[in-house]
Amino acid sequence: MKTNDYKAVNNRCRQSGMTLIEIMIAVTISLVLLAGIMQVFLASKQTYRIQDGTSRLQENSRFAMRFLTQTVRMAGYSGCSGGSITPVNIVDLDGDGIPDPVSDFAGDGMAGYEYADLPLALTSANSLTAAEVLPDTDIIVILRGSSENVQLTGNMSADNANIQVAAASAAAAGFTADDILFVSDCEAADVFSINSVSNAGGKTTMSHSSANNTGPKLSKAYSTDAVVMKLEKIVYYVGLNSNGNPALFRRFMAGANMVTEELVEGTASLQFQYGEDTTADGLANRYVNAPNVTNFANVVAVRVGLLMHTEEEINPDSDSNTYQVLDFLVDPTDDRRARRIFTNTIKLRNKGVI
Repeated sequence: MKTNDYKAVNNRCRQSGMTLIEIMIAVTISLVLLAGIMQVFLASKQTYRIQDGTSRLQENSRFAMRFLTQTVRMAGYSGCSGGSITPVNIVDLDGDGIPDPVSDFAGDGMAGYEYADLPLALTSANSLTAAEVLPDTDIIVILRGSSENVQLTGNMSADNANIQVAAASAAAAGFTADDILFVSDCEAADVFSINSVSNAGGKTTMSHSSANNTGPKLSKAYSTDAVVMKLEKIVYYVGLNSNGNPALFRRFMAGANMVTEELVEGTASLQFQYGEDTTADGLANRYVNAPNVTNFANVVAVRVGLLMHTEEEINPDSDSNTYQVLDFLVDPTDDRRARRIFTNTIKLRNKGVI
């Protein structure tokens, strides 16, 4: 081998591989690229969390407003297109001088309360207490006949005669013993409890004797132009759920008992204002809070205000804002949840001008 050939081979051996400086430069460039990719990933994840949380918040608000709207607009429903009936004869259901669980239907099936009014007696055995309700939130109580109404099938011989309806209709309406029923012919109406239900000859016979009522007599002997339906008493309020988060709750009658169910989590505040008709023209002349309502029988519309927040903390910074829900200012806990206000005005179908 010639000397020049040996030097060439030796130079090639010394030049193979990467130097330490080259490796460090490559690692640095890789770290910069990875950091950029990580920033893009984190930003995309944060954007997704905000969009997902906001979507859930809007969805929850729609559910909450839908529950409230469907119930409130039917306040005082009596099976008649001409509106609610006053006065309504209410049979004392347990002999204590207080109709149970119906405290008032003559007010056209609505009553509003504030946190300061608690506790509220819903039945003789069931109350809504301050421990169950989120402070500084409102409560609304709705009384109405069920939309599942059944027509009488035969004339009543007297005001204490048993109510008879078609068996198939009674089964569809779910009439059972101890239910609180509402009967109406659009001229008069009675609220009473049924103590027994029997089926024979395609008819369902329901007794309203002294076994469940202080007396068996209704205000009149109803005929086939009358309808029978369950009386619904529904209460909406905001309380804390089992996770310690605020949620919209509903309490309703099941027979003579009250059942509580959680509807929508993330309901931070619930406020009501009542549109009162002070000139008897069927239109609301003013919207006021419950303590300022002169007569709930004159309320023809209801404003609802909801402050909703996301179930998780999704914002990069704490929320230090103050929110005005109708005429009430809410200063929430400084956390990173997103919040939105939702309002709606509900026309009562059985009151005022449609």
